Amino acid sequence: MEITTVAIEEEVKQSYIDYAMSVIVGRAIPDARDGLKPVQRRILYAMYQMGLTPEKPFVKSARIVGTVLGYYHPHGDQAVYDALVRMAQDFNMRYPLISGQGNFGSIDGDPPAAMRYSEAKLSKVAIKMLEDIEENTVDFIPNFDGSTVEPALLPSKFPNMLCNGSSGIAVGLATSIPPHNLKEVCSALIELAKNPNISTEEIMKRIKGPDFPTGGIVENYQELIEYYHTGRGHVRVRAKAHVEKLQGGREQIVITEIPYQVNKAELIKRMAELVREGKLKEISEIRDESDKEGIRIVIELKRDAQGQKVLEKLYKHTALRKNFPINFVVLIDNQPKQVGIKELLQEFLRHRLEVILRRAKHHLKKAEDRLHIVEGLTKALEHLDKVIQDIRSSKDVPQAKEKLMKNYTLSERQANAVLDMRLQRLTSLESSKLEEEKKQLIQSIEHYKKLISSEEERIKVFIQEMEEIVKEFPSPRRSFVLGFENEEVGQITVIIYSNGKIMPLEEMQEEGQVVDVLDVPFSEGLFMVSNRGRVYWIAGSQALQGSKVSFKEADESVVGAFVRSQASHRIILITKRGYVKKIPIVDFEYKTQGMSIIKFSEEEDEVVKVLQSPEEGDILLLTRKGKMLRFPIRDIPPATVGSKGVIGIKLEGDDTLISARAITDFPYLLLITQKGAVKKINAKDIPARGRGSKGMTATARTKGDAVDIVPIKESVELMIATQEGKVFYDRLEEREIPLKEVQRWSIDEDIITRVAVKKAQ
Repeated sequence: MEITTVAIEEEVKQSYIDYAMSVIVGRAIPDARDGLKPVQRRILYAMYQMGLTPEKPFVKSARIVGTVLGYYHPHGDQAVYDALVRMAQDFNMRYPLISGQGNFGSIDGDPPAAMRYSEAKLSKVAIKMLEDIEENTVDFIPNFDGSTVEPALLPSKFPNMLCNGSSGIAVGLATSIPPHNLKEVCSALIELAKNPNISTEEIMKRIKGPDFPTGGIVENYQELIEYYHTGRGHVRVRAKAHVEKLQGGREQIVITEIPYQVNKAELIKRMAELVREGKLKEISEIRDESDKEGIRIVIELKRDAQGQKVLEKLYKHTALRKNFPINFVVLIDNQPKQVGIKELLQEFLRHRLEVILRRAKHHLKKAEDRLHIVEGLTKALEHLDKVIQDIRSSKDVPQAKEKLMKNYTLSERQANAVLDMRLQRLTSLESSKLEEEKKQLIQSIEHYKKLISSEEERIKVFIQEMEEIVKEFPSPRRSFVLGFENEEVGQITVIIYSNGKIMPLEEMQEEGQVVDVLDVPFSEGLFMVSNRGRVYWIAGSQALQGSKVSFKEADESVVGAFVRSQASHRIILITKRGYVKKIPIVDFEYKTQGMSIIKFSEEEDEVVKVLQSPEEGDILLLTRKGKMLRFPIRDIPPATVGSKGVIGIKLEGDDTLISARAITDFPYLLLITQKGAVKKINAKDIPARGRGSKGMTATARTKGDAVDIVPIKESVELMIATQEGKVFYDRLEEREIPLKEVQRWSIDEDIITRVAVKKAQ
């Protein structure tokens, strides 16, 4: 045996490099294409092989871990289970790849249950990672003992690398990629596919920044553009919190979201320590009121303490404000590389185009093979009687096969298919089915050949896939980004639905009837009044990612909303049966969620409209049948929370009150009907009458019942919602609308149900 002498320092150096690369490639750093580390990839593939798809029952985690260890991952069982658990935690993964049942840990740092107690299966998102894996879309490599094979990476239709992010510490380097919003990532990918020369700045117009599963507010958007270009930097994120006023003038701070990967229990513990050390003397009590609805940490303050100043102290001294590192280190061609966000997107795009190409080649081969068989069957059916005679006259199968191949110029595979053909395929109907199949196969082959020969066609397929995945997994942004597109700092435009859903305007979905569109500062309170006369509120910060009112009754719905700082001192409630009630806001603000603020004068009555009450001016009431009544706002007496309203308009027959507007200095009004007609009315032509009168007729109802009446000066921008859930915008110029009823919108069989003013001048 030959012995080679090697300097010890060289051997140590080489061994260390080998070890380092093993850790980098085999454990700590994700692949840029599917965004997975080997253990994660092996877990997902093993679960796919086990048939643990979303529609199937959960199975014990221990069974999954055992399968992964036995076939793919020759390491410790705890390492596998830890990776499985993390992929199921919705506070760690923006889009969990595993659905868990049982205890999978908590944001308080509670450990998960042992693997013999918890259960798991693949999530719907994970299926998108594995889709087409059996169609030769990726390479397979031998497993650790050569007994089977495993995928070198996943097809990954879902852009997991950026959407879920990754973190890991290897030898000599580390990676830290924050999660992002699926809709934004897909938008950037589509734009990159259309324009390969897109800049990082243009990408960042589509990807605002990180979108953490725990929400929070990203503060350094302008810096992020440079960090995303180089792949190094940090995201400064702070908790979402607001100050609430209590009875007696005291205040309390309510925290509804905390920064990503902050332990809530440790955060509260740190706050308590600061109170004991005397650094936060203003705090009298800290309560954790979090539940399955979300995080809610309440910090009660002593009298005369200013909530905003205390909140700034908390941001400074606790993890309520935190820097999350950005370090885009990924594996590209099995080598670690520091990249910017454009390169990450390019790697995913390159991977998906390769998957689409390989899939097309796979399908082409299958289609050509099938066409070959169909052509043989068709040829045999054309000479059916002779074929039957040849088969019957043969002494055995080999002789029959030989006759078919010789007499009808069939290949061996075609001859076998003819011999295997069942008698039912001899009918004329089956023959026509074969002809139809042949035609479809020829079309498919042309399509696959086109995909294989043209990258442009593959890009079209990629764009279509990204559009489909966004539709399948709608995901409103959770983290608010300050300063994006010069937005007013600390304010967001939200859309409010009757079902209690509040969404950022840009994330608008078909959630139901639209009630209003408001600009909400996230440090302020957004108040909503229901049809049952109850008041609810949320912090503006909760509206940044979307929120929902928890009604006290099943039949409740939002009918009006206002921002506290933008409201006048009083609001007016309008009821269906014609009653009005003026109530001071201080009587109910920040007191009890779901507090009733009106006692109805008649059974079956409900609130239909809420408007702010100016000190002077008139109120205009509108009924479903187009009756209008104008009278001074001062004629409505101020009332207490528990009292009834007073009669506003005397209704006739089955007519109902549907809307109201405060009229101050608006010269014109627009009456809008269900069928899309608009009638401009001069405010001077509506005489003021006494409260409780019948009112005057405003429309002949030729274009449907009245829906709303909108004050207008020079122009008004409206958002129109219909019964079928459609929403559209229209800017109406006062000078372009005649003083008569005109058809403004064509809505076919649909009807308009709600009108919200976006902007009035």
